[in-house]
Amino acid sequence: MVQLIDTDLVPSWKRASYLYEAMEGSPLPFINLSRSHFKDSNFRASFSGRMFGNAFLTRFGANAVHMARDSDEILERSSRMILLAMLHQGTYEQLFDYHAPFLSTRPGDIMLLDLDAPQSVTFTNSALTTCVYVPRQYFEPFVDGGPFVKPALYRPGHELYGLLAACFRECCAMPAPSATAAAAALTTLTHITLIARGLHPREHGDLGKSLQQARRQKALQFIAAHCDDPRLDPRKVADHLRLSLRSLHLAFEETGDGIAARIQMARLMRARDMLLHEPQRSTLDIALSCGFNNLSTFYRAFADAYGMPPGEFRKSRN
Repeated sequence: MVQLIDTDLVPSWKRASYLYEAMEGSPLPFINLSRSHFKDSNFRASFSGRMFGNAFLTRFGANAVHMARDSDEILERSSRMILLAMLHQGTYEQLFDYHAPFLSTRPGDIMLLDLDAPQSVTFTNSALTTCVYVPRQYFEPFVDGGPFVKPALYRPGHELYGLLAACFRECCAMPAPSATAAAAALTTLTHITLIARGLHPREHGDLGKSLQQARRQKALQFIAAHCDDPRLDPRKVADHLRLSLRSLHLAFEETGDGIAARIQMARLMRARDMLLHEPQRSTLDIALSCGFNNLSTFYRAFADAYGMPPGEFRKSRN
């Protein structure tokens, strides 16, 4: 991400003017900052961000910062965006003119809100969030004709939290996606959010497709994080997703790859990277570190995937 705003770059007496000018020049919607505690010694505001198709991703760090959007400002500068934000540390207090507040937030929470609705938020305890600013058009086919998309707060205990978090992470992990790839990722993220809000995927074919895509994303993220475990198998992946093996296989059916093949692929990709970047490690050490039970199995699988045995591959890249 590209650093857009950082109040640590200016002396304390310039914080307010710097922040207003920086916000004016950023792709972010206009936000009233006048009630922030600019003179507080712990005041901090930093934004880094990048475009993501026709959406925007940001990493936001804040302390003693108050942000607000009132009706006049919204009327003057409509954003046409829905915000999805994941809190990593600290806390915030979110108030609405038309909905009950979000007061007791904690790390891990994912919040959805309409940026064109009157509201305010105060960040404390060195809050750190990742935000996806999603164009409203992704939601419009599925929401009612009311003036605002109602806010929602999803916590780790929510039934679909894991899928929502997986889609969120997938968007953030794509460094420079094509417009088509970004739109597909945003569509999946939006659809899982809508399912979490109560829409049934059987009533909307597109939602069902996105549900399968989200399950694949969560499964692949779990496999990538645990492929070093030689006991990892399709059953463990299914258990992690709280799915039957059949449902897990159905999620991957249209890709043409089975779960066992994806686990093998993840292990081989990790081994390939270690062969390239950790020359001090032996081939046996790498094989065992990537979840292979023995060297002969690793040699055979690696040669099948990359056309040469591990040692020859390492030499060819030096």
